[in-house]
Amino acid sequence: MLWVALATAIMILSGELGREADEGAILAKFLLALRKATTQDVADAPRREAALRAISGFEAGLDEYRRQLAEFKACVSAADRKYGATDADYSACYGPLEAERVHLRESLVAARTAYEAAVTEPERVRIANEVLALPELRKLDQARAAQVHANPRSRGVEGVVSERHLTLPRNVVGITFGPLTTTTFGQRYPSRIIEGGAIYTRQDQELAAMNGAPTELWNVRGGVRVGVFDDFEIGALFVSMQFVPKFRFDPVLIAFTQQLRFSGVDLAFRASFTTPISNIGWGLGPGVYLSVPGRRLALRTGVTVPLEVGTLRDKIDPIVGINAPLRVLWNVVPSFFVSVDSGVAYDRLAEKGWLTVPLGFGTGYSLLAGSKVIDFSALFAWDHWLLPDPAQGSARLEWNAFRVAFGASMYFQAL
Repeated sequence: MLWVALATAIMILSGELGREADEGAILAKFLLALRKATTQDVADAPRREAALRAISGFEAGLDEYRRQLAEFKACVSAADRKYGATDADYSACYGPLEAERVHLRESLVAARTAYEAAVTEPERVRIANEVLALPELRKLDQARAAQVHANPRSRGVEGVVSERHLTLPRNVVGITFGPLTTTTFGQRYPSRIIEGGAIYTRQDQELAAMNGAPTELWNVRGGVRVGVFDDFEIGALFVSMQFVPKFRFDPVLIAFTQQLRFSGVDLAFRASFTTPISNIGWGLGPGVYLSVPGRRLALRTGVTVPLEVGTLRDKIDPIVGINAPLRVLWNVVPSFFVSVDSGVAYDRLAEKGWLTVPLGFGTGYSLLAGSKVIDFSALFAWDHWLLPDPAQGSARLEWNAFRVAFGASMYFQAL
C-alpha cells in the first residue's frame, strides 16, 4: 500500500492523473513523512541506515526526473511560441522525458526492494499507517481510486493560416469577429453576403434597386466556431446587427461542416442556413468545398446552391442561385498573410442579369498569445466586379460598389 501510494504520487507529478495537484508538493511531504517514520520505528541502526539509503537513492532519481520535466515544459513552451509548430516539434519534447520516466520507475523498484529487505513486516505496517494517515496524502487514495487516465490529445490550435484546414480540430474554439474565416467562405445568398467583423457595404444603385436594399450599409457580425469531433465543426454568427441606415438585427448564420482529409487535400460538406428577417425568409446554403493547404500557399474553392424560401407567414417563390467561390492564400511570413478572392456567382438563376465575377483582396496578421492564436484581418471586395451579361447594356466592370470588412478572431483549446 505504501509503495502504491508513492507510485500514485509520481503519476500526479507526471500529469497522468490530472492537473489539480501542486507539482512536487505531495511527493515532498510523502518522502519527508516516510523518512521521519522510518527513523522512529526501525530500532536496529544498521537496518535503519539501509532503509534511509534506499529512500535517498530514490530521491536522487526523482531529482533527475524533475530536472527533465522542467526541460520538457520549456521545450513545449518554445514550440507553442512557433507559428509553424508541428506534431514533430512536440514529439521531440516527449522522447527524453519518457526515457527518464523509465529510469524513475527502475529507481522506484530498486528502492522498494532495498527498503523492504531492511524493514520488517510489523515495522512496515506501522510506518504505512503513520504516513498514509497524514491529511495531505488523502489525495493519493482519491486519485488512485478514481483511476483517471486522460487520453492524450493533440495540441490542436493551428497557427499558419495557409496550413489550416476547413474545420477546427477537436476541442478547439474560435471566437469569430473578423473576415476571411473558413466558416464564412462562400456564404453568399441571393439577397446578402455573410462575413464576420465590422462591415461597410456600398452597393451599386441599380442593383440596390433590384434587391430593395439601401445603397450604404454598416453591419457587425460575430460568433463562435467549435471543433466538436475530429473534422466536424459547428459555427454560428449570432451577434448580427445593422447600424446604418437604421438599426435592426440581421439574420443569424448557422453552419455545420463535415470534413474529409486526403493526401494534401481537404474535402468538406457544409449545410448552412440564415434566419429570416422582414421580407426575406430563410436562407439555405448547402455546398461542397475543396481546400489544398500548404506551408506558404493555400487554395480554397467550392460550389454552393444558395436559396431563399420565405417563411410560413410570408411566403415567396424560392429564389435560387449558384456560387463558386475561389480564394488563394499566401503566407508571406508565418505570421502575415494576404489573399485574393474571386469566382463566379449567379445570385438569381431565374432572372437575367445576375451573373457576376467578384474580386477581393484580404490581409491578416496572426498573433500567438500564449496558448491562443489571434487573427487580425481585413478584406476589400467588389462583390459585383465584372457583370458579363447585365439585364441592360453590355458587359462592364463595376468599381463603385464595394465591401470593406475588418476585425479579429481568436482560437484556443476548450479543454
